[in-house]
Amino acid sequence: MTNRKRTVVGIDPGSTSALAILDLRGNLKELESGKHMGEEEIIRKVSEGGKPVLVTTDKQKLPSAVERVATSFGAEIFTPDEDLSIHGKKELTRKHDYENLHERDALAAALNAYNNFKDKFKNIESRMDDLNLQDLSEEVKEFVVTGEAKNVSEAVEIALGGDEEKDEEEDEIRTYDEEDLKEKIDNYRQIIMKERKDRKKLEEHNKKLKEEVKKLKRRASELKKERNELEKGEKEKVLEKTEVRKLERNLRSKENRIKRLENEKRELKAEVEKWKIYDELRKEGRIPLREVGKLTVQNLRSEDEEYKLKGCVLLIKDAGDDMDKILETLEKLGAEAVIGDMEEEVIDTFIEEGVWACSEESVSIKERDGVRYVDWEDFKEIKKEKKDSFIGWLKRYRGRDA
Repeated sequence: MTNRKRTVVGIDPGSTSALAILDLRGNLKELESGKHMGEEEIIRKVSEGGKPVLVTTDKQKLPSAVERVATSFGAEIFTPDEDLSIHGKKELTRKHDYENLHERDALAAALNAYNNFKDKFKNIESRMDDLNLQDLSEEVKEFVVTGEAKNVSEAVEIALGGDEEKDEEEDEIRTYDEEDLKEKIDNYRQIIMKERKDRKKLEEHNKKLKEEVKKLKRRASELKKERNELEKGEKEKVLEKTEVRKLERNLRSKENRIKRLENEKRELKAEVEKWKIYDELRKEGRIPLREVGKLTVQNLRSEDEEYKLKGCVLLIKDAGDDMDKILETLEKLGAEAVIGDMEEEVIDTFIEEGVWACSEESVSIKERDGVRYVDWEDFKEIKKEKKDSFIGWLKRYRGRDA
């Protein structure tokens, strides 16, 4: 049997192809994409990554390119019952990083295929651990997945040398089990002896700790007596100092409260002035921008609590990480659009999910007394252009090569 690592391979074919390779424990080993990456290059990269057991895609209808790759390795082909949804692919890949949507689709396909065999793989690993045959785990998984064996027991027999006569096989397996049993008994004895030594050390340590606790208790009792004696002789003096400290604390507390109220007054005054400018801009037919910094669920909720975001256009510095929750929050709060320094794929994701978006460079942003805004006509024009551009992109994306 070959010693090459067995793998699960997800492929997203097309003008830009992507490839994802997992090991049989679900760990991502390779994820890459490239324009005009042909079948020969895909086959070469798959071969370098190990021996594919499963080859899969995110489509129910198997693309011919994927079928040819699988056939070249004699690998089992896995297809989902229906095309994987955008939400499903996002959920499958949320713990992984990827460069583009093609890599996401290939990775989602591989993870989906692995998850369909995950329980069976876990069961095989457990059986192999019990038999102390961990080195055969991948071969057994391959035989079960490809159908070369009807069950795990038959797969183990094949991996151990199933070409010999059945009686000889059974004798070999029984002999192996007896030796394995002796080895396990020796291992358990060593474990028990180690646990006994560890327990003895813990008992000795516990005894020392109890003695230390007794010493600490005695010292605490002595300190308590000393404190009582001091209190008897200095009681009045202590009470006087306590009262003075109490008055000083009250005074500091009131001074701090006055400072806080003054700060709040200044902040509220500045806030009122800002909202006056917002109203002026709206009356002039301009669109004031709500600056939220990094686009996170917490920032959106905080901004909405201060002043509702419904119908507002947001200006951001960072699109954030958790796009699913951000899109859900934007829809719930009713924000109309997002402007910021974002990649085209992020902008397309916003528009795809029903939230209009554009880069900060594509629209003319002006400022009045610290409030940034855009003219309605500029906003309407760029919004139309971006919508037409996105529709064109969506048609091209859906028309990718099978």
